[in-house]
Amino acid sequence: MYTKDARVTYARLISTQDDAQQQERQIKKAYKESISKNSSDIIDISIQQTTVSTKQKVKKNLRSLSESNLVEQKYESHFKSCPSLSFEWLINMKKDDENISNPFCSNLLTILSGSASGLASIGLQNLVKRYTNISLPDDDKLAWQIIEPHFSQGPPRIRLETVFDIIQQYIDPNLSLLDVLMTDTPTIDRSHYILAMLAIKCTVITTNYDHLIEDAGRFHLGNDSNIIPFNVFCTEEHFKKGYDLINTSISPNLIGLWKIHGTVAIWKNQQRVLVRADEDGGPIATLKRLSLTRESIERRRFLHYLLETRPFIIINYSATDDFDVTRWLKTVKVPLNVLWIQHIDNLLEPIIWNGIDIANGIPNNITSFDRGLIAMACTWHERGIADRLIVVTTSDSIGFLIEITHLNTYTEKYHMDKTDSNEEYPLSLPTRWQCYIVSGAMLSHLSYFSEAKRYFDYATHISIEGTREYCIARLAAAEASIEIGDRIGRIQAMNDAVDTAETAPLSLSSWSKTKSKYISAKVKRFVEKDGQAIAIEELQELLNQCGKPEDNRSGQERNVALEAAILLAQLRRYLPSSPEPSDIAKLWIDSIPHIGLLHTKGMNLHESALNKYQLATNIEEIDDAINVMKEAIEIREKLGHMRGLVASLNVLGSMQMRRSDWNISFDMTYIKYAVEQFRRSIEYSDKHASIFDQFQARIHLVVCLFRYPSIRNTIEELQELLNYFQTNITDDLRTQIESEFCLAMSIFTNTTLSLEEMCDNSEELFNKLVDKYTSNNDVRLIRILAAARFNAELCKDWKQGQVHTPNLELTRDIITRKTDKNINAYWHMRILHAETQIPLNIYDRLQLLLDPISP
Repeated sequence: MYTKDARVTYARLISTQDDAQQQERQIKKAYKESISKNSSDIIDISIQQTTVSTKQKVKKNLRSLSESNLVEQKYESHFKSCPSLSFEWLINMKKDDENISNPFCSNLLTILSGSASGLASIGLQNLVKRYTNISLPDDDKLAWQIIEPHFSQGPPRIRLETVFDIIQQYIDPNLSLLDVLMTDTPTIDRSHYILAMLAIKCTVITTNYDHLIEDAGRFHLGNDSNIIPFNVFCTEEHFKKGYDLINTSISPNLIGLWKIHGTVAIWKNQQRVLVRADEDGGPIATLKRLSLTRESIERRRFLHYLLETRPFIIINYSATDDFDVTRWLKTVKVPLNVLWIQHIDNLLEPIIWNGIDIANGIPNNITSFDRGLIAMACTWHERGIADRLIVVTTSDSIGFLIEITHLNTYTEKYHMDKTDSNEEYPLSLPTRWQCYIVSGAMLSHLSYFSEAKRYFDYATHISIEGTREYCIARLAAAEASIEIGDRIGRIQAMNDAVDTAETAPLSLSSWSKTKSKYISAKVKRFVEKDGQAIAIEELQELLNQCGKPEDNRSGQERNVALEAAILLAQLRRYLPSSPEPSDIAKLWIDSIPHIGLLHTKGMNLHESALNKYQLATNIEEIDDAINVMKEAIEIREKLGHMRGLVASLNVLGSMQMRRSDWNISFDMTYIKYAVEQFRRSIEYSDKHASIFDQFQARIHLVVCLFRYPSIRNTIEELQELLNYFQTNITDDLRTQIESEFCLAMSIFTNTTLSLEEMCDNSEELFNKLVDKYTSNNDVRLIRILAAARFNAELCKDWKQGQVHTPNLELTRDIITRKTDKNINAYWHMRILHAETQIPLNIYDRLQLLLDPISP
């Protein structure tokens, strides 16, 4: 019997010759069964025209992993370092004296493999350095010197898909650099051979888009090198048919190699055919493609079905596919049992861990584990399913896989040097313009907007006006200027964008005009007196001119339209009295979750969470808003969208702080969460964001420290934050009002003043704030200025020792923001507290004062 918390270690035993022969017969039998399945249960893969080989040689004796030996704890030294291991998933599968590996040696097994060795041999860093190892004429510092640390540090962290996005957008529309994967530079290794063997008898999923597993099968597992001896699936149609088969068959035959991120080539008519990045079945190597794959119901349910119904092994996978595969792994309902083989150097024997141990950080070498594995274990632990995950750490991942699946690998042991002999596709040397434009794009992605603009400006300078290069570089410089955030720079950016669109070449005319209109609306929002209303009108016009989302427009124009749609939705939240969007504008807004790029989806999730937050009437609804905002944060952090990230962190912290207020006694756990978000926001905004973001991060933290002084790091922390408001300037109206609001509240932290002096000084500052500013119909400013009036009246009442006298008009402005829509339950609760309680000390007064931050 196996106890749930048995401490275990791994013990290897050499199987007897009889056992090896019996296992060999089982493998052959399973293989024959796999190729004699009824054809009605097999997916049509005519595009591949592959044939399954009927010959497989198996001769090598096999070493097995015995469950009984695990429990015997034969090696005491390893026993002492092992975690507590829940064998619940093993108990569920156990029959008589079954071996632990038995579930993993049938054709129902699923393998998920990553480790794109082909791509690793290209060297992502070398590719980026190739384009960014350049400096500006007036600066010796190379762009590469700024960029390089972000390969290992973040956020923002450099992603492969981001690099390919930039290369595709500016340099190589067909991403022909992926042709390098077609060369003999990447070579077949043991892992490809083992995965090819497994693809013959079970389901193998890979995130790689090279062709090395297929080549291992052609060269080493069949009689004809022109035939792949297993089925290969990579297109949307393949996954759709797989999904349909799951829904219509009790035990669907899904044997073969499933390339969930597409492929660089298919095997057709006994020869390899290139598949470009934007073709169906092509490599999902860019954020644009990932944005679509993320919404693939067929791929997600395909993976979930296998996780929930079949033994599942994950090997050589870093789990950094944050937007699709890793996300789907985290969200599976209840997995059957998952074995994750984690490579760790210099281990004498494999060590087995439970998923709960990983989530709790128990292994002393946890820093060597893949970050994606740790994140998945934590997510499963929160959901109560981490006991379904077993992690084996080993220095020989493929060797462990061979043993657990009882594979015989003797036949081709001495022939692994066999490779294809295709001609290599060298990358041409980049031009100066390409170096400057890619450097600017990489720096912009990393939120170094000032540095990025300088590179874009120089790319413009060395281009000829009216050419494609000039148009692209100047519009990129304009967008960087807007992100930098100063008023003069934004106005200049708007003018530059308009001028550029007028001189753009015919091939870019439509896109550049759409882009310049979007830039103009963004700038007018900040610099015009009624900027938000003007921007709403211009965005409506832009979307109407774009036509319906399904109309045949270029990908670039469609992306601009989607960004315009999300900005329109955001501005209408601030100005709900503005005209209703047109039918076409509504179509664009509704299409964002389905066809928007990932950063647009992040913006959309942020807006959705804010709407839920403002309408929340209880803790459960706030929790719902928190979960949506966490999803927005995950996307923005993984993308490295720093300005969006700090905005989402601020709102998440606000939600967590307000959630605590809903409890009868404050829940300090959520207050600590809130402070963590605000401090992260300050750290990131100081490094990568504008003065506006730096102000906003500090405003949120100051309010939290006012209301919950016990969480301050030091006595000086609050004063340092208040000094920031007095020594820095922002040109954003709301931010200026909010910072002055905080300074008015800070009077009550001055313990040298009497109660009457505190009330007099604070009342004066709040009244000045109300007299100084107008709302311009912005619902946020309506509430903030009404809250300032309320606080001024509150101070006056406190001097007289009485509760606040109700003011229905003022209350209405705060809880409805002068709209006829829903009442904000949170502010209604706060006002009721202020109108029924008399503060006894400074802490009570800061609790009862209204503050300027959301909802």
